[in-house]
Amino acid sequence: MPNSDRSRELKAELMLLTMVLVWAANYPLAKYCLSGIDIFVFNGIRYLVASFLLLGVFLWRTEWSPVHRGDWRRLLEAGFVANIVYQVAFIIGLNLTTAGNSAVLLSTSPLWTVVLQSVLHKEKVRRKVWIGMIISFIGVILIVIGSGKKLEFGGKELIGDLVSLAAAVLWALNTNLQKPLLSKYSAMQLALIMIAVGGVGLPLIAIPAAIHTQWSSISWVFYAGTIASGAFSIGIANVVWSYGVKHLGPGRTGNFSNLTPVAAFILSYLTLHEQLDPVQVIGAGMTIVGVWIVRRRN
Repeated sequence: MPNSDRSRELKAELMLLTMVLVWAANYPLAKYCLSGIDIFVFNGIRYLVASFLLLGVFLWRTEWSPVHRGDWRRLLEAGFVANIVYQVAFIIGLNLTTAGNSAVLLSTSPLWTVVLQSVLHKEKVRRKVWIGMIISFIGVILIVIGSGKKLEFGGKELIGDLVSLAAAVLWALNTNLQKPLLSKYSAMQLALIMIAVGGVGLPLIAIPAAIHTQWSSISWVFYAGTIASGAFSIGIANVVWSYGVKHLGPGRTGNFSNLTPVAAFILSYLTLHEQLDPVQVIGAGMTIVGVWIVRRRN
């Protein structure tokens, strides 16, 4: 492989690792903000912030590439899947099922990414990629089990389980929908268009809740946390994700999301002084090994 190509891959991997830390830190931040702001209002504000942030950065540093008429439909479809349908499915699934169920089911998105990659792009998936994905997925399950969260499939949680699983598939579909578009447009332009779809759709969904919100009673701390969440975990993170898909492919990029729960429980340990179960440590190790196997070329 030419040095320039390997350099771009290493840059993409470092950016994705940074994004993993941002997403992991977003969990406690979002949980805190949701104690003071309605969940749909929270999402609507985040996407408005992300949209304006990306627009400003784009106008400052990037030149707009004309979009072919036939590509507009695909761009809007990808944005609708990633930033409206997925977001709504994630929230509903988390609300109906247990946190443990949601974490495990959503962590299957890298596996669905590889499956859809082989179906949509007719790409052969190497055996070692499957092995790495399975190892890291088992690691995520061990992390959730070690955290002591309740795992309970079926019964009243069945609908939430199915919605959470659908959310995992939707994120995998989004990752694959981006691939052909990234060969024509920059990661920044693609992220701007897709986030803008959510910036329009999610605030519209939040209108009923926003009407009944007592805005003056909300502390500025909640507003600040919501703005930070939108700027970093949505705006900047989506640019990084698109950059990863362009230079690493959907499968290798998707596998980085398995590191998020690893980073999340480490951050919880450091900031909240939560006790780590040995099972969690083993799970973290397996997840990292799985990512390492997938990213190796030989």
